[in-house]
Amino acid sequence: MPAWRDLGLKVRSHGGRWPIAMACFIGLMFGAYMAVADASLFRSVVPAGQAELVASLSTIERIGFFAWRAVVDEVIYRFILMSAVVWLLAAIAGRPQPWCYWAAIVICALVFYPAAHLGYLATLDRAPLIWLREVSLHGAALWLWGYLYWRHGLVASIVGHISAHFSLQPLLSLFFS
Repeated sequence: MPAWRDLGLKVRSHGGRWPIAMACFIGLMFGAYMAVADASLFRSVVPAGQAELVASLSTIERIGFFAWRAVVDEVIYRFILMSAVVWLLAAIAGRPQPWCYWAAIVICALVFYPAAHLGYLATLDRAPLIWLREVSLHGAALWLWGYLYWRHGLVASIVGHISAHFSLQPLLSLFFS
């Protein structure tokens, strides 16, 4: 059984000279991608709740609303669940290997996150465009935050996730008001 410390998963940033700045940049770019995708490709299937949130809360209020949720998501889905899955897969493999991390990222994105959001997912109809939106926006975000955690630490995944809202929320106000 590999020791937890042998997994290489850390809380503090690691793996380079600028991991926090890089995570911030990645988050800002990804948030912009999400906003542009919702305003163009997915405008017809943006959930009513998202439009209501944009209409009822200021940009700053929405950033505050989502920032602490981003921290909680990263602690639960990356630090606890992804770490546990990596540890289990590394135990099966005899030692941590790259496929253990990739598999853990995918498992967390495809199993744990959707399971925790069944109420929301149950409200989605079966339209392919809605599911394409969920996969290309939220699924890609889950992969990205998992990758940041693996390669640069939990702080980097939190910074990336929160940073996404620093570009996403103002752009949603611009595009949907």
